[in-house]
Amino acid sequence: MIATDMAQKFVDRFCATIRYNVNVMDPDGVIIAARDTHRIGTYHEVAHALVLSHRDEGVVRDGSSAPPGVLPGVNLLLRHRGEVVGVVGVTGDAPDVDNVAHTVRTAIEAMLEYEWERAQLDHRKDRNRLLIDLLVHREDPDPRQLSALAARCGYDTELARMPVVLETPPAGSPHDYLRAVRLSSMHTKQDIVFIGDSGHITVFKTVPRTDSGVISEMRRGFLAYCDGVDAACAAARRESPLRYTSGPVHTEPVHYRASLRTALWILHRTTARSAFFFDYTSDLLLHSIAPEVWHTVFDHIAARFADSSLVDQSALDQLGETFLILCEENMSAGRAAKRLGIHRNTVLFRLGRLNELTGLDPSSRWRDRRTLQLFFEFALQRVSQTTAQGGSTFVVPIAQNSII
Repeated sequence: MIATDMAQKFVDRFCATIRYNVNVMDPDGVIIAARDTHRIGTYHEVAHALVLSHRDEGVVRDGSSAPPGVLPGVNLLLRHRGEVVGVVGVTGDAPDVDNVAHTVRTAIEAMLEYEWERAQLDHRKDRNRLLIDLLVHREDPDPRQLSALAARCGYDTELARMPVVLETPPAGSPHDYLRAVRLSSMHTKQDIVFIGDSGHITVFKTVPRTDSGVISEMRRGFLAYCDGVDAACAAARRESPLRYTSGPVHTEPVHYRASLRTALWILHRTTARSAFFFDYTSDLLLHSIAPEVWHTVFDHIAARFADSSLVDQSALDQLGETFLILCEENMSAGRAAKRLGIHRNTVLFRLGRLNELTGLDPSSRWRDRRTLQLFFEFALQRVSQTTAQGGSTFVVPIAQNSII
C-alpha cells in the first residue's frame, strides 16, 4: 500500500517537470494522488481491472469507449518487493506518454524501495535503542523478551560477551570515538556498541570460546581490542581513549547490566589504562561484603590487636602493610623486602611478630594466610575511607551497633 501523502508529494514534484497529468491509484482503483486534485477519491475502473487481472499495462486510447472517470492514457501496475501496491497512470495519447509512464513507474518503485529501506533502518534504530534500554537501564527485564529482541537486532545470543568501557578525552566527541570503534579491525558486527549515559563508549564485545587458557585468552582478546581501537584512532588522527576497563564475561543478555556495572566500578577504582576485570575480582568481592559482616567477624579481634602490649598503632600499621605485600609476593621475604625498601630480616621479624600477636602461621597454613589477608585488606579499605574524612588509623574501626 502506498501512503497517500507520499504519493501526492511525488506527483507534485514530478509534474513540476512534465506537462502531463499523473494519477496514482490504490489496489482498489481509487485515485489517491493526482495533478488534477479534483480527481482524488474517484474510482478508476481500468486501474482496478489491472490489479484484479495482474496485467502489467492498460492503455485507454482517445475515442474509445472508456468507463466513466477514465481519461485516455497509459496505466501501469506498481509492484514493490513482489507485491502489487497500486497503479500509476499518465494522461494523454498513448504513443506520446508511453515512455513517460514507464519512467514515472520506475521512479515511483525506486521511491518505494528507498522509503522501505529508510523505514527498516528507522525500525532497526528503534529496536537497537530499545535493546540498549533493556540491557542497561531495566532492573529486571524478561530474559526471553530480551534474547528475542537481541536476535531481531541481528545479534547471536549464544555468543559470550564482555563489556568494555572506553573513557574518552573530555574534548573529544563521543560520536567520533563511536565511529573509530566501529572502524577498528578488532570490531565485529556481533559486538554491541553505544554511547553510555556518562558519555563513555560501551561495547559488549564477543569473546571466543576456548578449551585452554580460558582467562588468559580473555585478557589477550581484551588487550587486542584496546590496541585495535587505538590504531583506528591513530589512523583518524584522533587522540586515543584515556582508559579501558572490562567486566565479567556472560552469555545471557540478562546478565550484561550487572557486568557493565562491574566494569564502571573498576573504571572508578583504578588509574590503569587497560584494566582487565579478573585482576580486580578480589577487590570487587571485598567491596561487595556488607560492613555488618566484617564487623561481626573482626571487631573484637581488631580491639584485642589494638590493646596488645606487643604492638602500638604504628607497628600494627607496619605489620599490615608488610603482610599484604608478602601475600602479593607469594610469601617471599626477599621480594617483599625489595618492594618495601627494607632488609629481608626486617620482613621476617615483622612476620614473626605478626605470628606472635595472632597465634597463627600464615606462611604454612593457607587458611590462616587468607583470613589475615581479608582482615588487613578490609582494614586498609576502611583507612582509605577514614583518611578521606580526616582520620588515619589502619585498624578496622569498631562499629557502634555491630552484631556480635
